[in-house]
Amino acid sequence: MASVRSGVSAYTGYSESQSQWTAHTLMSQSMLPAATAEDRLNSFKKFCYNPDDGTVMGFTAVHWVFRFLFYLAFYVGLGLFFAANLGIFFVILDWNFPTMQGVDSLLKVPGIGFRPMPDSMSTVIRFVKGDASTYTQYLDHLEAYLRYYENENQQGENYIDCSEIRERRTTQPDKVCRFDIQLLGADCVKQQNFGFDDGQPCILLKLNRIFAWEPEEFSNATVPDEIRDVWSQWSIIVTCDGENPVDRESMGPLTYHPENGFHFKYFPFRNQQGYRSPLMFVRFEEPRPGVLLMITCKAWARNIYHNRNEMVGQVHFELLVD
Repeated sequence: MASVRSGVSAYTGYSESQSQWTAHTLMSQSMLPAATAEDRLNSFKKFCYNPDDGTVMGFTAVHWVFRFLFYLAFYVGLGLFFAANLGIFFVILDWNFPTMQGVDSLLKVPGIGFRPMPDSMSTVIRFVKGDASTYTQYLDHLEAYLRYYENENQQGENYIDCSEIRERRTTQPDKVCRFDIQLLGADCVKQQNFGFDDGQPCILLKLNRIFAWEPEEFSNATVPDEIRDVWSQWSIIVTCDGENPVDRESMGPLTYHPENGFHFKYFPFRNQQGYRSPLMFVRFEEPRPGVLLMITCKAWARNIYHNRNEMVGQVHFELLVD
């Protein structure tokens, strides 16, 4: 019988003496008086300052000195590291002069931007002819963008009149040529709702900025056949066309304002204060209703090449007039 009891004890992992000791301990703990608020307060005071050990919050004065010196050195080093980074960005680097240019720059050839584009995730311009509710957002977008080109926003000593310049601008490179929005024509204006009322939308085009980039002119021997009949020596000609035969057949005739595109006198861009990129409108005179038009517009200069995948030297958008 004893062997059985010992086997049970061995199986359960407890002996009788261990069980008795555990029961005694639990009983003793249950008989201890609960800590009062005064006890807790005294314990907290002793933690804050223990006169027996001479510690404050568990540390002696020597420990506190070493801690203070450690964190002082740490934060001073952190501050110096931060100041060194600021020095790199504000002293070493010139914010008005990019470090990487030319062959080292990621941006060697400008692309083209278009407006209206109220949704940055889509390139489709779709509206219903005569239904203002379907193109109000396009009108607002165009109006807001052109507001920066109004005369009162191009005033000051940094602006100059370049209307008489016919070739390149060779003087005052730190000044900005004032862009006259009258060059955009009388049909593509706010008063005409930019042609959307009549189903003849005006699409605004601009050349993206690249620091210090200057267009190179064509000659009679180098001008591409695509623009031979319309090119101008001192302008970046822009042409828009359908991407397939159906698009070209359905898009109808186009008119450009100004017809010579972007004049050389507005380049180069050197981060001049108040700089305004030159603009132009392409107007779709008779787009076929109900047909989704795939349009590509290209800029032409001797040092502009076209790459559809990288959107270099050109831009793509879709137009649908219902």
